[in-house]
Amino acid sequence: MAINNKRISVAELDFDAIKLNIKNYLKGQSEFSDYDFEGSAMAVLIDLLAYNTHYNNIYTNLAFNEMFLDSASKRSSVVSLAKMLGYTPVSAKCSTATVNITISSPTSNPAVVTLPPYQPFSATVDGETYIFYNRGALTVPKNSLGVYQFPNVTIVEGTPLKFKYTYTDGQRIIIPNSNVDLSTLAVRVQETASSDEYTVFSKVEDLVVANESTNVYFIKEIDNGLYELNFGDGVVGTALSPGNVITLDYFVSSLEKANNVKSFLYGGVTLLGSNLTVATVSNSSGGAASESISSIKFNAPRTYAAQNRAVTPEDYRVLVRNILPETETVQVWGGENNIPKIYGKTFICVKPTTSTKLTNLQKEYLVSSLLKRNVVSITPEIVDPDYLNINIDCTVYYNDRNTSKTPSQLTTIVKNAIISYNDDNLKKFDGLLRFSRLSSIIDASDSSITNNVTKLTITRRIVPKYNLNSEYTINLINPISQEGNNLGDVFKSTGFLIPNSTVVHYLDDDEKGNIRLFYYDTNFSKIVVNATIGTISYSTGLINIKNLNIVSLAEDAFEITIKPSSYDVVSALNQIVQIDPEYLNISVIADKSSSGNLEAGQNYVFTSVR
Repeated sequence: MAINNKRISVAELDFDAIKLNIKNYLKGQSEFSDYDFEGSAMAVLIDLLAYNTHYNNIYTNLAFNEMFLDSASKRSSVVSLAKMLGYTPVSAKCSTATVNITISSPTSNPAVVTLPPYQPFSATVDGETYIFYNRGALTVPKNSLGVYQFPNVTIVEGTPLKFKYTYTDGQRIIIPNSNVDLSTLAVRVQETASSDEYTVFSKVEDLVVANESTNVYFIKEIDNGLYELNFGDGVVGTALSPGNVITLDYFVSSLEKANNVKSFLYGGVTLLGSNLTVATVSNSSGGAASESISSIKFNAPRTYAAQNRAVTPEDYRVLVRNILPETETVQVWGGENNIPKIYGKTFICVKPTTSTKLTNLQKEYLVSSLLKRNVVSITPEIVDPDYLNINIDCTVYYNDRNTSKTPSQLTTIVKNAIISYNDDNLKKFDGLLRFSRLSSIIDASDSSITNNVTKLTITRRIVPKYNLNSEYTINLINPISQEGNNLGDVFKSTGFLIPNSTVVHYLDDDEKGNIRLFYYDTNFSKIVVNATIGTISYSTGLINIKNLNIVSLAEDAFEITIKPSSYDVVSALNQIVQIDPEYLNISVIADKSSSGNLEAGQNYVFTSVR
């Protein structure tokens, strides 16, 4: 009996379903009512029809997905859709550093000396040599000691290139290199090739102020990571004429590979017969690849919503990521939410991808860029991140009959699991360490692990103010435990020296809300020098230390370590919670009770939770 199917179904996307629909349709026709499709030549034709339909479905689906920003996967599609929102993806960035340059033994003594532009400063990272350049000429006078000093010189890593076009109608002006740092792009236009004068064109920032005589250019990303420049049409921006010569100067970046350089060697022209000495003020940083597809998808709609102005915290977050593509995470809050409240300011805290905080040069650049877009009555202020380092002491029990792994291998497995949790959930603003989740991840890191006993403390590093009676206020936000086995278990500091003493001093608390200054005598007994040098609020985590004069440190850093009352650790404002790998202590113990040992209970190794 023929199948009553006079219409073909078009709702299927799977190949086998498409093929079955075609067969059912043909069987529904009187001409093929008794036809055996299996093993016949018709079956081959049906396969071809099904394949063709299947391919068309895939192509249509992919093409349709590329039409929307959320579902697009090709960079060219994402960039094109972002352009419709008025968003240009951030280009690659060159690494920059700040150095002091000194000519200390000149063979002549002119009143001033000039360092020419584009002088090379070489640096080596992991066996690779990178060249940095000063972009502009610098002139300084001789000081009273007969020395010439160039202070705080910004040097930029990359390959400086120059490219010229002779303009013709309809010509495309393309920068023929990838990894170009657009912030280093300089565009100049001459009337003709023989002209000695040129006009500087700038990237358009605001169409409202661009008229027919404004010397601006527009730039967009095209295929293969290249960029194309467009000039005005005589209505918005100055129009070019055939025969004009366009000169493009720019740097091609080595991306993040040139970051964290600590020393530089001058390799340029000899000045005054003397070699220049270079002292690093701030290590190189900021080198980064062009904006990723996921970042473009995130930033484009938010930039459109912000309309290139800084009003809300979300506006600031978007602008900061656009201005500094090396931003890993950013936090913004108003002065009304600050502790203490400071009205009329917006506080911005940035964690870069390659360092713990922004350099002074990056801060200045960020503030100057934001001041062009923010509300006049609000002042942006950059603050450095405060890191709450979590120290973990973890004891892991495992069934030695369920695994052939050694304790050392299990230690590595557990350590990697903890670090993975740290990377995925912490190391960012508003991060939250959920202790039960961490404990379960440790248990699940290997099938032989039966349980774990994990303890943690929080360490906060403080930058001391030397040789001054200084006040230190630390707001941990997290409540602090008020109970310890001994004084100093709840709150303690690393050692330091104070005036008129050669003995190392420390800080602890008396578990009654007072911070004490003390040292150890020869019998390792505590001798309290000042029983009320500060206060500690256990419920709010607010610590205040007054009139502490530190001459020098006994260790590499000045840190305080506290025992929290809860093992769930939160962060707020400019705080970043992270697990410190240096203080990750893991012990592995064979759990005999889980392996069937009848005497295991008597010999069980207990781990204190205090």
